[in-house]
Amino acid sequence: MPAYRTALLPLLLTLTLSGCASLAPLTQPKLDQEAAEALRLAHTLRDNQRFQAAYEVYARMDERGQLKNSYMLEYASVAAAVRPAQEVLPLYQRARDALGGNIQALPDAQRVALCAGLGRARLALGQAGLAERDFQCAIDAEPDNLQALNGLGVAYNLQSRDADARQQFEKALAINPGYAPALNNLALAWLASGDNAKAIGLLNQARGQGDISLQLNLALAYVFAGHDDTAQAVLLESLEAEYAERIIGQFRTARARVNAGAPLASELLAASQQPLALSEQN
Repeated sequence: MPAYRTALLPLLLTLTLSGCASLAPLTQPKLDQEAAEALRLAHTLRDNQRFQAAYEVYARMDERGQLKNSYMLEYASVAAAVRPAQEVLPLYQRARDALGGNIQALPDAQRVALCAGLGRARLALGQAGLAERDFQCAIDAEPDNLQALNGLGVAYNLQSRDADARQQFEKALAINPGYAPALNNLALAWLASGDNAKAIGLLNQARGQGDISLQLNLALAYVFAGHDDTAQAVLLESLEAEYAERIIGQFRTARARVNAGAPLASELLAASQQPLALSEQN
């Protein structure tokens, strides 16, 4: 059902920056002392996952014209962790131009980082067709790249290519059965098609992984199947009773609105974003 399409986006991908150090070409552009020191600071902050601080260092370097070649790709990759897609997409496009403009000529690591980054930004902006092309570019360079396979699946889903979408999620899971983004998206795809049993079965298989997003979506599937008590039992495995009850209440409200004719896409979208609010329990 088309109404479900946007529900897969919140669980699309988690940004991985650990490979940024390998994005550099063999011959780096020469930096003066000031720029070299700034770049070392940016790398240290990035490698310690202080992405906002790293982004600010890269941004100052960019203002001073100090970012060339692969350094622009580093900047875009860090920006993707902390800035909105409408700001990130132009950075990836500038990185493409800084690297010569011919993506096919890039080393595989740079090609994957650039194409997958473009794909994530375009998905966030609703450009599913262009995102499909970008994720396919990343897969051509690295066929077993989990993020690209998962991203391509979401791009297909948003274009109503349900079978193709599930195939990509299943490819990612064949490589890594515990890859949570693909598990979540495949389960939501089955839930979106009205097959609650398949969604529940898939998420139950992964129940012991300790990933709260999987548990939340399992509870969501149980609520939409009318098994509220089971949904609550799932959440009580990891959450305090008061917080679990609050989430179940939100899921019930979403179900009631859908039963009353509310657009299902917006309800699943809100429900699937629950993992983002877990800090409230701490």
